[in-house]
Amino acid sequence: MVVYASESGANIRVKLVWINARCPRQPGGTECSYYVMKLMKEITYEGVEILDNDNVGKGVEEYSATNMDDIREDWSTYAVNSIFKL
Repeated sequence: MVVYASESGANIRVKLVWINARCPRQPGGTECSYYVMKLMKEITYEGVEILDNDNVGKGVEEYSATNMDDIREDWSTYAVNSIFKL
């Protein structure tokens, strides 16, 4: 894929390099937002370099119920703190 770098004012082509990151996949159709939040949290803590290797999610195929409960708890804490300005 080629993208034009229009910010510099020049008509320069920039070649994008796509990374196919291997990460845990949700088993059903209702957990996707939790998986996205968990992935974002791991990228935040570990850095973007985590996408270069196969260590996203510590190499597991899918997250455990405990991992999902941790993400739900983090999200609910954030939501309550945001709503009630705690």
